[in-house]
Amino acid sequence: MITYKQLTLAEIFEDCQNKFDNDKYQFLSLLDEAINLDEIVPVSFVSHFHASTGRPRKYQLYPMLKALLIQRIFSIPTDTLLIVFLKYSQELRDFCGFDVVPDGSKFTRFKQDFLSDLQSMFDHLVDLTEPICQNLDSALASMTIFDTSGIEAWVTENNPKYANRIIKQLKAFKKSHNLDDSYDPYKAAYGSMPTHAASNQAIQQMYINGHFCYAYKFG
Repeated sequence: MITYKQLTLAEIFEDCQNKFDNDKYQFLSLLDEAINLDEIVPVSFVSHFHASTGRPRKYQLYPMLKALLIQRIFSIPTDTLLIVFLKYSQELRDFCGFDVVPDGSKFTRFKQDFLSDLQSMFDHLVDLTEPICQNLDSALASMTIFDTSGIEAWVTENNPKYANRIIKQLKAFKKSHNLDDSYDPYKAAYGSMPTHAASNQAIQQMYINGHFCYAYKFG
């Protein structure tokens, strides 16, 4: 029987794991030493980013890419939360190279305007990493990894008020029945929520990017 496991960067190397768990600043230093964006980012991406727009760009290419890299490594689910992390962590700002943290619209516009360039960067990254993987272990390098995620849908069940209403009702239930602390209204709320959205059975409740939501599942 084939077993499935969610892989993370921190699980691959023991030294990386220790730094990830116990010394975030040293972990960032390790990333800074190991990742050469000059090698990874295609020239076409750099040229497109620096094409004349009529005014100078306030935020440069590499800091924006490093911020998105941090978002993936630390499993930060939203751009809003990423901005909070950057604002309150000098180490993260130093790693990215931000003097001033961009607002949410800047990250959204960056990903929209340079979507094809981001795709080409990851395609280029495969060309760089595949020979390394083959040299390390050709058998493991031949394996295929299948990952699943979800695209959040605009449905009632994803509105925070929906879950808060259920939680509020269960808190009242706990109080009226004098239940002890072994009864957790939050756990009970997620357990009592429907498995799929009322408007579409394909929109299922799942845990993605660090939170529960109703989404279309994809691989």
